Order: sequence, then C-alpha cells, then structure tokens
Amino acid sequence: MNDIRKTINSKQGEKMIRKIIAFVVVYIVLFTHPFPTHGYQEQNIPVLMYHHLADNINNNTVISPTNFDKQMRALKEEGYHAISVQELHDYLTNQIKLPEKPVLITFDDGYLSNYEKAYPILKKYDMHAEIFVIASRIVDTSKGIAYPHEIAKMNWEQLKEMQDYITIQSHTWDSHYKLPSKFGRMNGAIYGPSYLNGRLESQEQYEARVRDDFIHSRNIIKEKLGYEPIAISYPYGIQSAATIKLAQEAGFKMGFVIQNKNVQQGDGLFTLSRIIVNGNDTGADFIHKINTME
Repeated sequence: MNDIRKTINSKQGEKMIRKIIAFVVVYIVLFTHPFPTHGYQEQNIPVLMYHHLADNINNNTVISPTNFDKQMRALKEEGYHAISVQELHDYLTNQIKLPEKPVLITFDDGYLSNYEKAYPILKKYDMHAEIFVIASRIVDTSKGIAYPHEIAKMNWEQLKEMQDYITIQSHTWDSHYKLPSKFGRMNGAIYGPSYLNGRLESQEQYEARVRDDFIHSRNIIKEKLGYEPIAISYPYGIQSAATIKLAQEAGFKMGFVIQNKNVQQGDGLFTLSRIIVNGNDTGADFIHKINTME
C-alpha cells in the first residue's frame, strides 16, 4: 500500500512540475518577449516637406517639376510606399501595421502648382500626398475671393478633384505670419501672447484668437470637402505647449514640426518631425539622404 501511495505522489509531483514549467514558459513568452500587437516597432518613417513647384528653380522651398518627377520615381524604384496622415496616426497609436518602407509626402500652403504640376506626377507614380493649406488663402470662386499679390493658390474645386491621391490638412486658417512677442522678438503668430496694435495680448486673448483660427480652419475644410482634417502643420514649424493644447482642443489629432529626422513609434503626436526636401537633390542623392536619416 505504501508503495502505491509513493507511486501516486510521485506522479502527482511530476504533473505539478510540468504545470509549473509550462506556466514559466508562457510567462516568459508573453511578458518578457511580447509579440508586437500592431506595426513594426523598428520602422523609421520619413515625412517629406515640399512647398511650391516652378520651372528651373530648385532650393529648400521650391522644386522644379523635372526634379520632383525624379524624386518620386526614385521613391517608387526604391520600394517606398506613400502613406496617409491617417495611416501614420493609426500606426503610431498601435491600430494598424504599415507597409515596408513607408513614406509620408506633404506640401505646405496650398499653391496652385501643387495641382498643376505635382498632382499629375503623383498620379503617374501612384503616390499619395497630404497638403496642409492656409485655408483662408484657398480661392473661393463662388465669392470671387483671391489674393493677386501672392503666389497663386488652388481653389476648392481643385482640391476636391485631387481627392483620389491627396488629402487636405490644416496650416491654420489665417495665421501664417509672425508677430512681436512679449520677449521682444518676432515669433510665430500661434506661439504665444503677442503685440497686436501696440498692446500685448493676455493669455486668454491669445488662446481665444488661436483656438478660433484652428477651429475655423477645420470647419471650412469640412464644409468644402466633406471631412475634417486631423492634422496641423505649424507655420514655420513653431509651436509651444500652449499651441499644442489649443490644437488638441480644436480637435486635431496630430501636429507637425520641422526637425529633419524620421518619425518613430513613441514620438509625440503633436511634435512629429518633417524633413525639408531640397529641390537640387537628384534621385540618388535624395534616396541616400532618406535612407541614412536617423
């Protein structure tokens, strides 16, 4: 009888040991080496910043259609996949995976050249892009409103036409300029309290001015295009903690600055970096810069 009891106890002990081992293995797999739920944690995502296109001009704010074509072709040949702002947001918030070698192509201001010169090239290479518009400067043909002393901007009908390859985001309603700040220097109009008509705004007045601008930009884009932008690019890349708070209150989910580095998991959603593209870069130089960017 004692031998039987010893055998039973021995078998129970072995079962218990196996259970403990199994538990330890499961714990190690799940908690010390967790599987990624969404996205590739190691991905670096270049967010490219363009502005205006013009023939035979290439610098940090203008690129010729010829060179833009070369850069888009180089991206395509190198295996890059153009993503949207929404896809970037969903990746950074662990909702989706991204394709290998993602890139986000962006333009600022809303120049007519984006429609006339960039849009056909983007379609040619099947590349998505985002345009951050100064919403007050988009031409309203129904009201005959235009700004003849500025570089020509697009109208709302042209923005609608491009929706197969381009999504519109905000570059403010009408705050792309600088104001004298309380620190005695010129700063972005959305940065903080500024001097208006010789008087320094209070914090409350500043917040009301900028909040109204942000909300108006989102509302007019929704009215004209049928959707609300989720992202803002701060004019000159200048922002503050107060700016970010106001952007969040206005309903934006992301904000872009200019730091010339890639976006990665863990970056702040309201201080996402963009990379200034030089129009002089050839396809090879362009790809080398992107591939070696940190």
